[in-house]
Amino acid sequence: MEHLSIESIYREIVLLSDIERDKLYNRIKKDFYPNSEIVAYTTDGQALTREEYKKRVNTGIEQCMRGESTSLEELSEELGYNYADL
Repeated sequence: MEHLSIESIYREIVLLSDIERDKLYNRIKKDFYPNSEIVAYTTDGQALTREEYKKRVNTGIEQCMRGESTSLEELSEELGYNYADL
């Protein structure tokens, strides 16, 4: 068995295909940073981790429970649509 050195590991990684290398990096990242996996994106393209996503969902639920929401009728009016046509 070959001695595991930084150089030998590097050589093996270099020989991987792009897809295999991406899979390896993602697996390492997932193992070392379990909460950093991107699970969603905002409407403006910002990446969200699982923790950030949960926090945003819970914030939305709390806002709805406090009555801080917009009805479909209000949204239609605000956007200039006829609610009956929806």
